[in-house]
Amino acid sequence: MEGGIDVAIRIGDLADSKLLSRRLAPYQLCCFASPDYLALCGTPDKPDQLTDHDTVTLRYQSSGQIMRWPFLIGGRLLEITPASGMTVDASDALIAALAAGAGIGMCPTFVTAPYVTRGELVPVLSDFAVERHNITALWPESRRANPAVRAFHSMLQEAFEKND
Repeated sequence: MEGGIDVAIRIGDLADSKLLSRRLAPYQLCCFASPDYLALCGTPDKPDQLTDHDTVTLRYQSSGQIMRWPFLIGGRLLEITPASGMTVDASDALIAALAAGAGIGMCPTFVTAPYVTRGELVPVLSDFAVERHNITALWPESRRANPAVRAFHSMLQEAFEKND
């Protein structure tokens, strides 16, 4: 890490790193939809039934690529890029579209948790969700003893435990 950055947050698997790390929380990618959408259009039982549904996809701002949706089917990983009626380039726009009933979309569970708790979103095809990944804090060895960095780590850990 360069440029005076004390702590970085990594969402996803870690590559080999010389940085120190602490796992903050697990997450999974899963499909979600609003209860209203599912009441109107039905709930798919298998990923191949997504072709019969409206989907909302996420386009990565950094690469312009559409996010592929991973599913575990019979112990094998299958990644699909659904034909999309709507594509957005920010997770908050994706969540808003899903909560408004635009269709089914795939999101990390840590993003959707409050919406699921409030009943605004419902998990779909969760039996086919891929293995869990981690949200991890990273920092260089040179920052280990920094009291502000230690306090920030503790605050992050408490926040993730509170929302787990």
